[in-house]
Amino acid sequence: MNNIAIYGSHNGGIAFRDGSNYRVIEIERFINRKNYGLTQYLLCHHNKFILQEMLNYISTHFNIDLNFDTVIYSNTDVVYGDEYLHYEKFINAKERVPCLHHHAHAAGTFYQSPFPESLVISYDGGGSDGFFNIFHATRENSVKNIKRVEIDFGFAYMSFGHFLSPIKFESELGMGNLVYSGKLMGLCGYGKTNSEWLPYFKEYYYSKPDGGDYLSKINTIVGSNIGVIFTTDNRLDGQIALDIAATSQAAFEEVFFELITPVVNEYPDMPICLTGGCALNVVCNTKVKELFNRPTFVAPNSNDCGLALGMLLDHEKPRDQVDVTYGGLPVLDPYNLYEIIEIRHSSKYSHEKAAKLLTNGNIVGLIQGNSEHGPRALGNRSILCNPSIPNMKDILNDKVKKREWFRPFAPIVKLEDANKYFEFEGESRFMSYYAKVRPEYKDQLVSITHIDGTARLQTVTRDQNAFIYDLLTEFEKQSGIAVLLNTSFNVNGKPLINTYKDAIYMLDNSGLDNIFTDKFIIHKL
Repeated sequence: MNNIAIYGSHNGGIAFRDGSNYRVIEIERFINRKNYGLTQYLLCHHNKFILQEMLNYISTHFNIDLNFDTVIYSNTDVVYGDEYLHYEKFINAKERVPCLHHHAHAAGTFYQSPFPESLVISYDGGGSDGFFNIFHATRENSVKNIKRVEIDFGFAYMSFGHFLSPIKFESELGMGNLVYSGKLMGLCGYGKTNSEWLPYFKEYYYSKPDGGDYLSKINTIVGSNIGVIFTTDNRLDGQIALDIAATSQAAFEEVFFELITPVVNEYPDMPICLTGGCALNVVCNTKVKELFNRPTFVAPNSNDCGLALGMLLDHEKPRDQVDVTYGGLPVLDPYNLYEIIEIRHSSKYSHEKAAKLLTNGNIVGLIQGNSEHGPRALGNRSILCNPSIPNMKDILNDKVKKREWFRPFAPIVKLEDANKYFEFEGESRFMSYYAKVRPEYKDQLVSITHIDGTARLQTVTRDQNAFIYDLLTEFEKQSGIAVLLNTSFNVNGKPLINTYKDAIYMLDNSGLDNIFTDKFIIHKL
């Protein structure tokens, strides 16, 4: 069957099957505008044109027939000027099938998991079927909803970012909704949970704040009881800001476990999948894994960018585990590479040369293969460097990423070496969990060790990414360390790099020293 799925809101995308492989074109990567979609907010200015160009790209690049059997869709309607558009109708298909938001999250993550059966917990800032849902999933029957709770974890968590001065202020709360949460997760490690404040923070989560009443609730329930005023005119700073972030994280976790534990206990020994935008919270993910001591899975695309894929997988119900880690776009301007290497100082790539540059402290941008499908760079659109250099974190945040000082960076390590450097058992392929850095390696891994002694770990095998695996092997030979710092390769405020043009722009306008491709090493002019 020739099927296609489209999710239209922020972080929208189109999912389809290229033979036996599932592929996703995220709208943000196609137009180079972070978090964009076709509807709701952060929408393209030329929606119909962009959609048609994406379909044309699918047809020409993947040789896909644009006469589809079924289009599965969600959030594809929008008022655009004087028109009320339904973008699924611009796709030629015999049948059009709508899909619910959390149902798509649950299916997308479950079919990417290795489990034949699982509980799936989906929670975020809300969609067509609420904010918090628990499903029972099997390969035979797909996903079935077993519990729905009207609590909005996504909005409650991110709202504190609007009032804490260490976090860059977003004038529109809608944009903050998409960027504050990840920053708060990094900031909370610098603070301490205040046990006296905690009940008020939990009450705030249970109150289900939204865009219309959150300011009154955050001040009435939290602010008045901890002695602060939450306002954007005088944002909070110092230790109190750090402790608010930490206490909010603790409240998030306590309320979450109060809701899920009774249901999880009804399904003893069953694996757990976590999905939805809140499943990007690696601190909570790790505690789920530890508390219930069960196999746990979080997909690399658990936020809304994975909804198109989830709808397609729910419709097709594949029997085998689906891997779309690198199911995103290839480089969109491949022929620009030859002009670049002609006019710039370049050399043929080898792992030996690359490892030497990294060992000597060079910061490199890597662009190879297809892009990752999901918000985290996993070795195809990555910035890599030596984690043993003491000030590397500050250099990256200030000179390369141009972001807040407290933001941590992730380590990437071969799966078989993970337990040597980190207190961690099993796989963390998608940076879904944190791990404690072993004390004897903290000095050697100083730039990936967070203030609390942890790191958001990524493990890799040769089957998963041979390029990264072999580079790690050579880097260990030269440096004595089998770990690299890995962060996303993106121009500030934009999605993951998807053109050589943007890669070179970043090389020339940031602290990057080199660009690696699978064929060339490109240096600064």
